[in-house]
Amino acid sequence: MTSIDDILKPYAELETSVRRLTILLFSEICGMCTACCCRADICEEVTQSPFLSKLLDRQGMSANDMDDRYGWLDLSGCSLEYGRPPICFAYYCDQLLARLPDDEARLSARILGQLMSHVGKDALGEWHLTEIMNPADLEKVSLKALSQRLEEAQAAFEVIEGHIESGRLSASDRETLSAIELSDDL
Repeated sequence: MTSIDDILKPYAELETSVRRLTILLFSEICGMCTACCCRADICEEVTQSPFLSKLLDRQGMSANDMDDRYGWLDLSGCSLEYGRPPICFAYYCDQLLARLPDDEARLSARILGQLMSHVGKDALGEWHLTEIMNPADLEKVSLKALSQRLEEAQAAFEVIEGHIESGRLSASDRETLSAIELSDDL
């Protein structure tokens, strides 16, 4: 990788996979929720963050496509395939987590929600990749570190996907998942 643009495709692919699995796990409840945590002010981050804006451009969308009241939400949920602020994946309410069969499943879901945050953490000093507001600063990001976190997140995603299919986590699966930090406030 030679520039931040080289990370866009693998980032978008991982986020699309995370979105797909999240929908599989929770769309029945989220689709009927009347107290949705999705808000237009959170959606605005997509247009403010140069990195997320690049992902928006890849989808042929622009800030003008965002609804002033509902952000990127439409009748079927978020209209973005990828390029969401990481917070959009990071929070699962108690009702969602209670649906899962056991503590391992809840842990896997919580880690799933942290994967996109993990990829971009500390991209430039303590700034998350999506918090970098100067487009020129994106080129200062360590692509090696970013690529490593992307690989860790992809490996964790594969473990989580396997856990959903089998209902089991091996010791090596747990080791892979341990690379992803859980936020203390989730």
